[in-house]
Parts: sequence; structure tokens; C-alpha cells
Amino acid sequence: MISVSSNKANSAIFAMLFMAVILCIGCGKEKTPPRDQIPVLRERVFELQQAVKDQNNRAIDSLLSIKIQSHQQTSDSLLNLVYGPRRNFAFTQFGACQYNYTHKKALVECYIMDSTSQRDRPILFSWVHEHDMWLLKRFEADSLKMDYGWNEADTLPNIDSATETE
Repeated sequence: MISVSSNKANSAIFAMLFMAVILCIGCGKEKTPPRDQIPVLRERVFELQQAVKDQNNRAIDSLLSIKIQSHQQTSDSLLNLVYGPRRNFAFTQFGACQYNYTHKKALVECYIMDSTSQRDRPILFSWVHEHDMWLLKRFEADSLKMDYGWNEADTLPNIDSATETE
């Protein structure tokens, strides 16, 4: 009889340990970010596009994270990148955007386009989710040279592989 209740106790302990291991494994993985952030990110890019179109520094500044200062970037530097130092590029949109994100970080690859819609001026926007909103952390003209500053454990699932022109 002692061995029977001892076996039951051992089985119960084993079952609890097994469940704890399963829970720990499940907690260690980052869950897929909610898809409801896709339209939110698209709206932020559209707001940025409109502010850049209007060359409105205040509107651009309202979309910037404080972290952008560590990259010595401002609304003026974005306008200079888009329009050129003489501000003579005929900007119409950030087109053919692809959105990739986690819960707290996003990369949006677009093209700076004029009325010809050529895809020869890529731009990469790095966004962070702070204070319950997406804010621009950094931008780079040549996405191949951009150091994302993210470690390999951070994954960015491509949540919108279809390109779009807005």
C-alpha cells in the first residue's frame, strides 16, 4: 500500500514537472504579432508621406521617436534625403512598401517616388512601438548598408509580402 501511494505521488510530481516544462517552452517563444498593427503601420507611413509632401517639419516631428536623435536625424534631414539638398525632386509618394514587424519594432521598405513611379530610390524606415504608438526611429536611403541594431534573436516575419503603391 505504501508503494502504491508512493507511485501515485511520483506520478503526480512527474506530471506537474512535465506541465511546467511545457509552459516554460511555450513562454520562451515570441508570439506572432497581432495583424491589427498592419493598418496602423500603413497609416503611419501615409501620415509621414503627407507630411513630407507638404514639407511640414512639425508634422514630421510628431511622428519621430526621441531615439532618432542618437542617429543625428531630424525632419530636415529626412526632407533633404527625399527632396535633395536643393529640394528640387518632385516627390509624390513612398511607394511599393513592404511591412515587417514584431511587437515592438518594424521595418518598412519603400521607394521614394516621383510621378514616374520608378523604383530606383529605396528607403528603409525603422519604427519602434512606444507609448502605444509607432514612431520613426531611423531612416536610411540604402537599405543594404543599414545597421539595424537588432540582434539575431529578433525576428521580423514578413507580414505583407505583397507590394503596394499608394
